[in-house]
Amino acid sequence: LGGESQEMLKDPSRPSDADYLFVESTYGDRLHRSREDTVKEFVSILEEARKSKGNIVIPAFAIERTQELLNELSLLAAKGVLEDYTVYVDSPLAIAATEIFKEEENTKYFDTLMKNLLKKGRSPFSFPNLKFVRRVEDSKALNDIESGALIISASGMCDAGRIKHHLKHNLWRKECNIIITGFQAHGTLGRAIVEGADTVKIFGEPIAVRAKIHTLGGFSGHADQQGLFKWVSNFEKCPTKTFIVHGEEKASLAFGALVEEKLGF
Repeated sequence: LGGESQEMLKDPSRPSDADYLFVESTYGDRLHRSREDTVKEFVSILEEARKSKGNIVIPAFAIERTQELLNELSLLAAKGVLEDYTVYVDSPLAIAATEIFKEEENTKYFDTLMKNLLKKGRSPFSFPNLKFVRRVEDSKALNDIESGALIISASGMCDAGRIKHHLKHNLWRKECNIIITGFQAHGTLGRAIVEGADTVKIFGEPIAVRAKIHTLGGFSGHADQQGLFKWVSNFEKCPTKTFIVHGEEKASLAFGALVEEKLGF
């Protein structure tokens, strides 16, 4: 279930009746920061990175998360916040998905705010210093950049794809910043980084973690506990049975207990 704070995509629809309900619980035990606070933190990271003169690397899922980030970056670019950066989208799948987002007939899936911006002629996928990296050779060339690059690449949990190369070349540099915007599952490279590992293995090689690590949950594609509960509360009668799925045990149990206590499911 998406959160209501996503600027680009419509809010989740709210069915009111079900015999059996299966509901996710990825963030069933925690709350996200508000979108406003998330953007403020994002800007502060950009300013910090500018002073340290390193790169910024953002692992991001190719569909929806990358496009949401581009939308936010386009707004910041319009305010002059990105003048010292070149933004690279280095994921063939993310680039292909972005082309689909651009197609006129698909704008019906956008939220009202995004539709209004498009009517005014502003595209979230086109701003100065934005470059889409398709060729392998161009992707490899990014590893030679030491400063001023903001690289968005997949996979979102850092376990496959081009992001691993960018982490290999930037994680060990204390002047660099890594921004985690999505959920990191147990056993993934992204989870190890978020949990503060001093060293991680990438392509079998130990890489020291010296870059600054930031987590911005407000950009997540998943609703937090409050958003999940609000959605479930819309049911007019108690389903015959409710299954809490798609979450680690701690989060699932916490959300299950909340739904049982407050709604009697």
